Amino acid sequence: MNKWLEKLKHAKGIIVAVAGGGAVLSGLVGYYTTYQTVKTGASSSSITTPALVNTGALSIVVLPFANQTGDAQKGYIADALTTSITADLSRIRDAFVISSATAFTYKDKPTTTQQIGKEVGARFALQGSVLASSDKLRIHAQLADTQTGAQLWSETFDGEIVNLFALQDQVTAKIGNSIGREMVLVAARESEKRTTSPQIADLMMRARALAWKPLTLETFKQREDLYRQVIARDTANTAAPAELAVLLISVATNFATQIKSDAREAMFQEADQLALKVEAIDPQNPLIYRVLTTVRIEHHDVEGAKRAAMRGLELNPKDPVAYNSAGIAYLHDAKPQIAAEYISKGINLDPKNPPTVMLHTLGCSYFYLGKDAAAIEWLTKAIERSPKFPAPRAVLAAAYLRSGETEKAKATATELLRINPEFRMTDMAQYRIAPKLWEMNKLTSLAKQVGLPE
Repeated sequence: MNKWLEKLKHAKGIIVAVAGGGAVLSGLVGYYTTYQTVKTGASSSSITTPALVNTGALSIVVLPFANQTGDAQKGYIADALTTSITADLSRIRDAFVISSATAFTYKDKPTTTQQIGKEVGARFALQGSVLASSDKLRIHAQLADTQTGAQLWSETFDGEIVNLFALQDQVTAKIGNSIGREMVLVAARESEKRTTSPQIADLMMRARALAWKPLTLETFKQREDLYRQVIARDTANTAAPAELAVLLISVATNFATQIKSDAREAMFQEADQLALKVEAIDPQNPLIYRVLTTVRIEHHDVEGAKRAAMRGLELNPKDPVAYNSAGIAYLHDAKPQIAAEYISKGINLDPKNPPTVMLHTLGCSYFYLGKDAAAIEWLTKAIERSPKFPAPRAVLAAAYLRSGETEKAKATATELLRINPEFRMTDMAQYRIAPKLWEMNKLTSLAKQVGLPE
């Protein structure tokens, strides 16, 4: 066993302090890892935190949700939401979540988020309320910056009391996926201001914040450099190699036509090696299974891809991208209906910020099912999200043609070739399009009819 693995095994005991339970999740930028449960209400002095991790950057308190139903007996709904959201936020990597016990001491007290943040040491505060009308519920939540008092994010959820548990699960998942992103972005902007002697946490935060910018070869190089700096400075860090592996497969997949085949294969090989090394130390790290799924697909091991995807989903039941990995694996197994079901579930977990690849893969699934109207809808959304991504336009052109909209089909193909003059239909295999499926549905034949070269 090499020195790198020995150090990682030693580092596995390091934990991130959380309250409300230890859970595992891989998020859209991969900022999730394994946690150990910390007793609720433990004092800050008794909580073990990892060396070089700035827990203050992503610290948050979930304040008791206000019961505005007009019925004191419905107060349990607000209290249950507070507790479940607190537990759910413990999935965010490097997050320091103030315990529910501490948060509830502020229930019904007239104070400001700035004051609470200062007293409990939280950088962010989540507040909310529950309203009721007959058998309907409305839940409102908002994230505030405790230093400035500024509102960073807000959302309203509607549902029925008879479906309370399903609504609660939906609310906690969407809040966790959304505010985790906002917290990372704010913390990253602060990290960028500290240009001297950057610490590991700063480097990681900057790399993660770049994930919310469009993926280009330039942002890839910036993120790659940051991750490699972390790996060089802290050989016991497992997050950096896992996230670098995800980045490598993302670039190798999405920029297939712009990278030489040998360089692209090298990316897949390095990503595979990084993922396997992390798996040997921490098999509960969900991020690595996204990598293994994609690499297995690239090497035509569909069964291996499905196993990896389902393992990742098992560890990440609330991570949208885990559902996408499962969908892609089943799409390559010529089962587009199952693929569409998985990807739809993933999009519903974070409907305002689905990655382009999820929109694209869902559109392809519907195309292969012969549901051209649905395919056109989702492929159009993928193009709106990433106008220069060629794959959705190719499938969209074929969907338009098959649905009888010839002029739109030709216009879509023309625009694709304008954006990417070197595009060929053979490139589609590199964009996670299952070969036996696009042969089955004559995608290539349809595309050729509107002027796309084979």
